Amino acid sequence: MTRNEILDFVRKNTTSWMATVEDGEPRVRGMDTPVVDEKGLTFCTGTSKPVSRQLLANPSVELCYFDSSTGVQMRLRGRMEKLDDEQLKRHIVETRFTFLKPVVESHGWETLTLFRLPGGRGSLWSASEPGGGSQEFEF
Repeated sequence: MTRNEILDFVRKNTTSWMATVEDGEPRVRGMDTPVVDEKGLTFCTGTSKPVSRQLLANPSVELCYFDSSTGVQMRLRGRMEKLDDEQLKRHIVETRFTFLKPVVESHGWETLTLFRLPGGRGSLWSASEPGGGSQEFEF
């Protein structure tokens, strides 16, 4: 898979299951991917949320995206980078996460933290392929 094919898959299926680690134990939650561009996959979360603390302590992550119309699952793993970009936070809140406007108005932009997965390794699995048809790649 090319990087552009990977990014297109995520643009069409923006919700992932994100796995992090805390105290040696896995933690998984659904996360939307509000920004998908040539720089990677960008996520926005509350600074006080467990996922933020987990990624700061250990930036290793695995994401799983699923296209239910085709039965294709894409897993991506790598290391997150913390971003400090108020303009990007504003863009996300104004265009994708409008429900966060009252939170930012009450607590300021520092209440949000951005993380980006710039690249890593991944695999593609298809329910329609015999045996799942797994394919490994880098992005």
